[in-house]
Amino acid sequence: MERSTYFSYAPLTSLARLSLFFVSALVFASSVLPQRISAEETPEEKRARINQQIQTLENEANSLDRQIADVRKQSKSLAGEVESINTQIKRQELEIKRINLVLEKARRDIDDTTAEIARLSAKIDRGRKSLGAMLLFLYAHDQKDSVMLLFQNRNVSDFFHQTDSVQRIQSDLYDVLNMSKEDRELEAKEKDRLLDYRQEQQELKSLQEIERKFLADKRKEKDHLLKLTKGNEALFQKLLQLKKTDIVALKTQLFYLEKTGITAEDALKFAELAAKRAGIRPAFLLALLEVETGKQFENGVISVGTNLGTGHWKRDLYDCYIALGKKKTAETQRSAIFQITAELGFDPDQMPVSRRPNYGCGGAMGPAQFLPSTWLLFRDSVARLTGHNPPNPWNVEDAFTAAAVFLADAGADAQTENAELRAAKTYISGSPNCTSQICRSYSRRIIALAEDIDRIL
Repeated sequence: MERSTYFSYAPLTSLARLSLFFVSALVFASSVLPQRISAEETPEEKRARINQQIQTLENEANSLDRQIADVRKQSKSLAGEVESINTQIKRQELEIKRINLVLEKARRDIDDTTAEIARLSAKIDRGRKSLGAMLLFLYAHDQKDSVMLLFQNRNVSDFFHQTDSVQRIQSDLYDVLNMSKEDRELEAKEKDRLLDYRQEQQELKSLQEIERKFLADKRKEKDHLLKLTKGNEALFQKLLQLKKTDIVALKTQLFYLEKTGITAEDALKFAELAAKRAGIRPAFLLALLEVETGKQFENGVISVGTNLGTGHWKRDLYDCYIALGKKKTAETQRSAIFQITAELGFDPDQMPVSRRPNYGCGGAMGPAQFLPSTWLLFRDSVARLTGHNPPNPWNVEDAFTAAAVFLADAGADAQTENAELRAAKTYISGSPNCTSQICRSYSRRIIALAEDIDRIL
């Protein structure tokens, strides 16, 4: 019998074998990850070494923290003050080194995650090709009815062989579709992780710059103290007796707040008012606002000369979240900023917010850098405490009060170091138990700065 000019068994089975090959290759690729081998040090060994170095520096930092606390408990003396400053200088030098190591680890995490995203993308692409081959086979098969297929094959066994191939292809098609869905979901998660890593890396770089600034300030403080006292204990004690709120020193500590257009005098005035209303330490509130504002300023989010930012709600907030595939968050933030501005009689297009940084989204409002949806959580409390109804996130008094209420709700009203550490972690991450490197650096910097500001007030 002559072969039919129609679609026959031979090319069908070849196509089936090709499709099955794609499936087999796909399964094989998903089960085997490339192994990178270094003649000197494997990636796992390097990561372990970096983690060990970070832990060593953290242990040293804890020891220095205890030394600083012990010195502060002692009677004030020139020698003790110089020792305390020297210890704080060592502490900040060590923190800068520690952040360097954390940044190195973050770079490796970014590289590994980028490579994983590339692997998943390639795997998804192979899956698409395999699906194409299977669908082509099934489409061609569906064009023929069973009687025609029976006559196109040389014998009944070939017919059943082909039918079995179709069933296997259909089963494999289902499996590949499931695998493709899982891979796409995993790819999306890896992309979110990559964004988080890059955002944390950017924030750590900002905190490192803040540490460098305060390290320079500590060295200046030591030189200034020795110059004033000339090493004389009696002169030092006289300075202590004459102590009053030192606005000049406060201006040095609140460098970033001044850069955003808030004077040290206003910062102190509204911080003391807000802290009293909420039941937290003024020094802690000022320290947090300083670090938070400084962190944003180093990222280019805050513009010199204004406390409002240079961003736009649509470009830097809404469109940013849409681009990240977070439509629900985008809509929530848009609704919130429209509600806030409508209540205040403002045009949202005219109200500046924080600009989108290198990674992540902007959209934070005013001196305390609240996102619109977060501001709404504290709006009623701020209105009750200030008498401003509705309160204005771009107003210094309202913004400081909102930050103070946030911190008090997070436990800072206990006014202990541990409570304030947990509150600071909540402010940056939403969790008092955050253990990330950025939470650790952020909260410790705030506590150290609060101690310095407390000595000035």
